[in-house]
Amino acid sequence: MRALLLALLISCSLIAPAQTVLFNENFEDTPAFALNTADQGGATASADNSWLINNAYTGGNGSVVCFGFPLPFNVGNTPAQPGGINNPNGNYLHITSVAAQNSGILSCCFLAADGLCANAASHFAGMTTDVATGAADITLSFWWLCAGGTNNYGEVYYSTNSGASWNVINTPISQYRNQSNWVQQSITLPAFSNQATLRFGFRFFNGTTSSAQDPAFAVDDVVITAAVAVPASITTSPIASSTFCQGAQLNVPYTISGSYTAGNVFTAQLSDASGSFAAPTDIGSVTSTAAGSIACTIPVAAPPGNGYRIRVVSSTPIVTGTDNGLNLTISAAPYAGPDGSVTLCKNSGTYNLLDYMTGASACGSWTGPNALPFSGQLDTYTDPGGVYTYNTNCPGGCPQDQGTLTVTLLNPANAGLDVSTALCASGSNPPLVSYVNGGDATGIFFYNGQPTTNALLANPGSYNVLYVVFGTAPCINDTAEFLFTVNAAPDAGTSTTVTLCQNAPPVQLISLLGGTPDSGGTWTNPVGTPVSGTFTPGTSQPGLYTYTVDGLPPCADAQAFVAMVVDPCSGVSEAAAQSPMRYLGQDGAEHLIEFGAAGVKGIEVHDALGTLHATMNGPIGAGVARIDLSDRSTGVYFIRLVGATDGQVLRVMHAGR
Repeated sequence: MRALLLALLISCSLIAPAQTVLFNENFEDTPAFALNTADQGGATASADNSWLINNAYTGGNGSVVCFGFPLPFNVGNTPAQPGGINNPNGNYLHITSVAAQNSGILSCCFLAADGLCANAASHFAGMTTDVATGAADITLSFWWLCAGGTNNYGEVYYSTNSGASWNVINTPISQYRNQSNWVQQSITLPAFSNQATLRFGFRFFNGTTSSAQDPAFAVDDVVITAAVAVPASITTSPIASSTFCQGAQLNVPYTISGSYTAGNVFTAQLSDASGSFAAPTDIGSVTSTAAGSIACTIPVAAPPGNGYRIRVVSSTPIVTGTDNGLNLTISAAPYAGPDGSVTLCKNSGTYNLLDYMTGASACGSWTGPNALPFSGQLDTYTDPGGVYTYNTNCPGGCPQDQGTLTVTLLNPANAGLDVSTALCASGSNPPLVSYVNGGDATGIFFYNGQPTTNALLANPGSYNVLYVVFGTAPCINDTAEFLFTVNAAPDAGTSTTVTLCQNAPPVQLISLLGGTPDSGGTWTNPVGTPVSGTFTPGTSQPGLYTYTVDGLPPCADAQAFVAMVVDPCSGVSEAAAQSPMRYLGQDGAEHLIEFGAAGVKGIEVHDALGTLHATMNGPIGAGVARIDLSDRSTGVYFIRLVGATDGQVLRVMHAGR
């Protein structure tokens, strides 16, 4: 293999006059190329990238799924083809990412391998027909572009056995990258001559990288010619200086031999720091057919080094000239970084502003928005927002630089202090936001992971509520914990007025209240003296009795009243001594009496004034009778038997509901 490579000597000259075209592929008809073959480790069914032939130049927006998540991307337009290409902007051979194809984008682009969402791979496309050559110089020419990256580039191969095996071509370019616009390349090798089965192929290598650019590798107008003519050549003259700063301007002189066609472009190319032109960088050009000089600019991002060379190449014909013959030194120029902006959150800490000036030299100083010197360490607790200026002050003879950083400070989210409070389940609690202690009132309350309102506090219980105030990025959210202890409101029942006969039995006042009063309260008599809660007609003082149930703070005490009226009940004469009836008590709204007399025709119920309120018609046998007074108010009533035993009367006290 080494002997073969030593034999692959490229001629730095291109044929100007007579040429014989042996093969011409412009991809407008059925192509003589097989795409995505397994040659040279090529992927035949890659999920990331593949070769296509079409006339798509328009980019667009799309997305690629990585670990189950769609990630958006944008593909720029593929640069238009120049007039030197046969049928410009027609069909061409190029790499396109599968994700772009799935998004309807068919122009020249690629999904760079990152080891996570896309794997490193090779993609090969080769001729399917053989070309027989003679002893004359054989030249392969083609138009190409590829921005790519250090690990993402195109390669050119040749085969002398119908594609059974392939050999990489390392000169004049071994890695086709750093070229975002269409250029024509020509290669002449002795190995191409006197072959019966010559073929050429193109390989795109997509290695793992963190930095790569579209467009991907693209090829058009592949031509194989046999040339017999006087060669054209270019000699790059010595450069006036051997030391340059990044971004410096210079003139590159050159001389030529042979003839060049109208519209020819001479381009100055910069090698890498070791003098290699494997992936040259264009630094200037001029449209001309004569010798002269080219105004050039050293790239700002060129790595410092002392082994650089410069050469001049031409476009029509394609000629690669000699280099300048002397190593050049490129020194790092002070760089203040790109002007930019950053948004930070107040009270979030201290930040080194130089971290936001990408690639900036560390040998510089800051001034603040007030034009006074500034340390460069922004304290978000005390320093203001505004425009901060960075000026380099680096050693060496290169010009200094200045950059600005606009700092915007956002107020942090503030949920206030944690809150613990007791409430009363009265159904009238204020909105939850009224309990926020020192925080913003723009947040949301959550209970058990769900948004909630003050309706949560209508029932007794203990509630842990989280209050969240959402921050505007980069400010984070802030939270406060709220512990609400909701106590049940006391219930003293509803007030009533009760009339009892003077000789009625004692009664519990709580049984006379309406509603469902809580037990355990206290009673006071009409003069405010605490009493037991038992009212004895004829002994206890008539009047307004107050029932008080203490509330747990913040619930207020509850009160209800019973107005007790004592009636002498003289309206109906009694004959209790003569009555064989026995009172068994009140069951709900019914009164139970037992009697043994026979021949009872009915039962009457009178009030204390003798008014008839209810009757029960007979005959009624001896036993237990239920007297329903559900529609009667509280008071004293008299039950009278009607029949053979007239005159038998029983007095009862009815507690109405």
